[in-house]
Amino acid sequence: MGAIKGLAGVLLAAAMLYGMQRTTPLYSDIISPVPVAGRQGERVDTSAFAIGVADVHLAREVMASSFGRTRTYTTSGVWVIIEAAAAAKQESLSLTSAKWLGPNGVRHALSQRFSAMSGMLGSERLEPGIPRPMLMAFEVPESQLSGATLLIARSALTPLAEEAWIEMTDVRAQDIRPAVTLGRGNRSQPWTLEAE
Repeated sequence: MGAIKGLAGVLLAAAMLYGMQRTTPLYSDIISPVPVAGRQGERVDTSAFAIGVADVHLAREVMASSFGRTRTYTTSGVWVIIEAAAAAKQESLSLTSAKWLGPNGVRHALSQRFSAMSGMLGSERLEPGIPRPMLMAFEVPESQLSGATLLIARSALTPLAEEAWIEMTDVRAQDIRPAVTLGRGNRSQPWTLEAE
């Protein structure tokens, strides 16, 4: 009888450990950013910043002019160019993390091919209460356009901070243009954008 009780105790402990293993979140989930949900075209407020996506442009190639030269950038997928505006809430900060979360769960990082262009996310310092225009560029497969979410955070390495999760409701494959031209703008609008 004692052996049966011992075996039952071991089986119960094993079942409990198995259940804990399957239901306990991973450490990376525990310290991951806290999502703040929003939708394209609306202002999304986190505790540190506010952001709103104004326009989304889809193109097969991007032509960017700088220093008197025009370069053509191609991609194996689709260029997603996002025009947005953001403002800090309480202190000066820079937004340095943006990801395109596709419907299959794969995250696509911000393209660094235009990082020197004025107005790109990460190049602008945000001040409290003063909205600044921001530009973001992603290279994503065409299958990852519809049903995607834009993730914006102060930094990719800030655990437990808030992250804006913007549902991209007006992005469709039929809106892909052959090309988009980016140029330098003025002080109030750092870039110009023309879709072909």
